[in-house]
Amino acid sequence: FSNAEYNAINQALVDQGMEDVELVAVWTGDFNDPTKARQVADTMMGDGVDVIMGAVNLGMFGIFEGVKAHGGEGTDKVLVTAKYSDKTSFAPDNYVTACLYDFATPIKEITEKIMAGELGGYYPMEFGSGINIQVPLQNVSEDVQAEVDVIIADILSGDVVVEKNTTALE
Repeated sequence: FSNAEYNAINQALVDQGMEDVELVAVWTGDFNDPTKARQVADTMMGDGVDVIMGAVNLGMFGIFEGVKAHGGEGTDKVLVTAKYSDKTSFAPDNYVTACLYDFATPIKEITEKIMAGELGGYYPMEFGSGINIQVPLQNVSEDVQAEVDVIIADILSGDVVVEKNTTALE
């Protein structure tokens, strides 16, 4: 799934004509190691990374501590995104958004299918059915918010299709 996340982000950059943005992928080897995540975040910030898109569990705490310690204002401030839940309070000056997971909708639909006698199958969590982007975005301009609103609407309407590509990086 993490390869698919990387490939989806890369697809978005290409689709938006942002091929000049360097996407740096890093795997820490442990979703729950805040120390390792902090070390990786510190290295990335030392290399000039502007935004860290965190996709770890407890490791997020290390990333948040790193971006707060890095400091900076305006364009020198490193921004961060997260997954699963609202994590605004951990780095409010650096936090932008999260890819929010809501398991209530899938659990309800799966339970209804089981109760109707349908057993087995696969439930894809997708945007609009268990996954959403946390809005409004924080620490970005109104122009960026407006662009993201259009992209979200286009994904939900099907005008933008995020390709499921689990190909590993070379």
